Amino acid sequence: MKTPKYIGVAAAVAALLGSVLSAQAVVNIQNIGAGARAAALGNSFVAVADDPDAVFENPAGLGQITHKELSYTNVSLFYGGVEGDNLGQHVASYVQPLGSRLGVGLGFERIGSDLMAENGAFLALSYKLGQNLNLGLTGKYLFWQVDNFDDNDPVSGSSKGNLGVDVGMLWKSPIQGAQFGLLLKNLNQPNMAKTSVPGDSDAGKLPMDLHLGAAYRIRENSLVSVQWVLRDLSDQKDSRLLVGGEMRVVENLSLRAGGSKLFEQDATGDINAGLGYRWGKILFDYGYNLPLDLTETNGAHRFSFGYQF
Repeated sequence: MKTPKYIGVAAAVAALLGSVLSAQAVVNIQNIGAGARAAALGNSFVAVADDPDAVFENPAGLGQITHKELSYTNVSLFYGGVEGDNLGQHVASYVQPLGSRLGVGLGFERIGSDLMAENGAFLALSYKLGQNLNLGLTGKYLFWQVDNFDDNDPVSGSSKGNLGVDVGMLWKSPIQGAQFGLLLKNLNQPNMAKTSVPGDSDAGKLPMDLHLGAAYRIRENSLVSVQWVLRDLSDQKDSRLLVGGEMRVVENLSLRAGGSKLFEQDATGDINAGLGYRWGKILFDYGYNLPLDLTETNGAHRFSFGYQF
């Protein structure tokens, strides 16, 4: 059994993730974000989706990727009260085209600490219906696990997993450089609760989210993106506007910035910034995220490394 200090760590990590792993409340790992480039753009990426982050952000975007690419992201989450427990996030993905109409992507995501973690394994496919329209489908297995820190705690030593489905669309408009994206996340609302709650059959279900976005590419490596997110279509109390921009300043070097505004009481959104550098077939991206209502945490730093085949 863990020493008592780990109980405090468990509470801190659970608060960071926004929920307690029980029948009454679950976490949605995908709301944390994926790669550094998408994060630096304020996660306004559903209408961009032109790199391996498409596996997580919009599977329809795989149809516009013309090369094989492997990507890995490490996220440093140095929040007060949980130092020394290896709190962080790891994201890995691989994408490749399959002929002229199909694209495929694989992904894995983990966030948590030595004490508790949430994980997701993703398989994404895209199909090009025409020159300007791509459809995408993601099947994913989401699962959480908690270390045995207290024999008297019902959450201690627990785990649970379930299958989820996302569907996406990406449309290249007649306006040169402009395209629109849509994502329905958790279409089947997978139930992640360890145990059922009497009289509440919906307890533990991940809500279905709606993402609508538009992106405009000003030139080859510069763009602006806007995205509207409804976190729960059945409730619609948590909505937000995401914005992001990317500009190439010199050859192979791009600067990015973004942010979000939450339209719910007592929420202020976040700000994001970052850069990207390409050296031959190797890509490096950095993204910084600061929640404006948690400035004492000093934010999160994302480092992504990619290789194009």
